[in-house]
Amino acid sequence: MAERTVHRVRPPQRPRRTGARVFAAEVTAVRDLTPHMRRLTISAAEFADYAPAGPDEYLGLLLPRDESAPLVLPVNDGTENIRAAVAAIPGEDRPDLRWYTLRCHRPDAREIDVDFVVHGDEGPGTRFAGRARVGSPLGIRECTALYAPLPETRARVIVGDESAIPAIARILETTEAADTQVFIEISGPAEKQELAGAVTWVERRGELPGVRLQRAVRAATLPEVIDYAWVCGERLAVQEIRRHLVERGVSKDRITFSGYWRLGEARG
Repeated sequence: MAERTVHRVRPPQRPRRTGARVFAAEVTAVRDLTPHMRRLTISAAEFADYAPAGPDEYLGLLLPRDESAPLVLPVNDGTENIRAAVAAIPGEDRPDLRWYTLRCHRPDAREIDVDFVVHGDEGPGTRFAGRARVGSPLGIRECTALYAPLPETRARVIVGDESAIPAIARILETTEAADTQVFIEISGPAEKQELAGAVTWVERRGELPGVRLQRAVRAATLPEVIDYAWVCGERLAVQEIRRHLVERGVSKDRITFSGYWRLGEARG
């Protein structure tokens, strides 16, 4: 029987962080970037020595449930199970925990920017962003990043919707690959932002989130060999796009994917 050589694909290694901190912070500025994207500048002493693990770094935001609620944080005992720690706080004081991308970090000023997709008061994150003003308190739980290509990556595909714009913007600003194709689905032209690279903007035009994005990726002429793909946004659309990329020959080990939200459930 002839020997068969098996070529193993080396999976990317995601960044890791241990000893994540939990600390109090406050809003120091509020600005609308587009009709449905609001930027909060957030300040805390701990941001002076904060070290993001990667370009799509995300943080746990601990949000008081209304303007009159006190900021009560879980015990900072180094536990990795932040959800259990928050659940242990009595219900009347328990903050909402939501995950958002760090859009910009200015250590000298001890502050960060976080961009929120706002749609009425559908979820805790958008409600907080809608009412936030200078001085609004919140908690921060350090987390990590997902973006993890191999050093030799030359061709990559980046796909997301408006919830992924902050992460995609950071990826384009801080990393590069010889051949990069980016697809972003948005509700309409007013939601476009200036990013550090060419983007195929896919307007939803009244269709369900993810439908036109899937169609655009399927119809696109992509590199014959894709070294890395990053796909984040609405959960079901992400799953379908990942499945399509695998069908086109992309190794599962070379695809980073995350369902930031799910159609039919409150965002943020």
